[in-house]
Amino acid sequence: MKLMKLSGSQIFWIVATVEVVIAVMLRISPSIEISNQDAWLSILVAGVLGVALTFLFVHLSLLHPNKTLTEFSQALLGKWFGRLIVLPYFITWYLLSADVLRLFTDFIHLTLLDKTPVWLIMTFMIVLMTYLTYTGGITGIGRFCEIAGPITFLTLVLSFLLNAENVEWNHLLPMYSDSGAANIINGAFAPASFFAESLMLMVILAFTHNPKKAFSRSILGVSITALMVLISTIMVLLVFGPNVAAKLRFPFFMLVRSINILDFIQNVDIFVIFIWIFGVFVKLSLYLFITSYEIANLFNVKDWRKFIWFGAPAIFITAIVLFPNETKVTFFQTYWEFGVIPVCGIAIPLLLWIITVVKRKSVKI
Repeated sequence: MKLMKLSGSQIFWIVATVEVVIAVMLRISPSIEISNQDAWLSILVAGVLGVALTFLFVHLSLLHPNKTLTEFSQALLGKWFGRLIVLPYFITWYLLSADVLRLFTDFIHLTLLDKTPVWLIMTFMIVLMTYLTYTGGITGIGRFCEIAGPITFLTLVLSFLLNAENVEWNHLLPMYSDSGAANIINGAFAPASFFAESLMLMVILAFTHNPKKAFSRSILGVSITALMVLISTIMVLLVFGPNVAAKLRFPFFMLVRSINILDFIQNVDIFVIFIWIFGVFVKLSLYLFITSYEIANLFNVKDWRKFIWFGAPAIFITAIVLFPNETKVTFFQTYWEFGVIPVCGIAIPLLLWIITVVKRKSVKI
């Protein structure tokens, strides 16, 4: 089944492209609401936490070369308990895909296609992600990220530069004294939970050519993502100030909309919409692949593509039924932060790592 392969560069761009767009769009405001003008310090702490968790995921995966999460969990815990312990991941990945699809659709409906039915926008994205996943697999997704990733980061950097004349440095003051350590750390949990989305690496690192490069590229991918979110947060604070920024649903998008240089360079927000589309397209395609491939491993089915025809409709239906409004979407983000990450991002990987270490020591003895 592992005829597909990923290079170190593709690992880097998959991680960076999948994480950066959602994090920049959605993880800035929650931090500003809690830590105000010190939100950038919260993002800095979140980046450190995200890199630490990524280290755990990558290290665990590389202890089981050429095996995905479903495969090495069964090797460690036995057939039935190994299958049982990965079930929370399947639930999480399907819910996350549906949540992202709904957020993306609402955003496009609100900003670009207000007269187009929401279900139709969803259908277009489902068709596109199904095509890429079915025809290209993880290799096709990696190659697409090598194109979309640099465009995404270039767009982000240009948006920072074009907003340089709108910054007011006093918006960052006073530093630390108003918020304190407790609020800064509290404001770091939400973005850190999304940096920890790198738990997907426990599946895709099984396809890497070079494990040594995979380790460094994975850590670098999360680090660069955290850096871009950090700069985005600082720019949002410098332009809008903490009071206004905390009330904006999509602060980075509004940041780009505020660009106006000599009444000539305007309306560049359309480029942000394109990178939003790229990021969501890659993210949904990746999770459709991961769920399809891992379910095939779970049931020992050789042709993992068969499960695409279950996964794609399941994501579509879930997005409509379970996420009909903003309240449900917000609830999932809370569930992700306080439910998914403690269980799927910390407890289970630590358990699998401890069992791996213990078994290896017992074999040596």
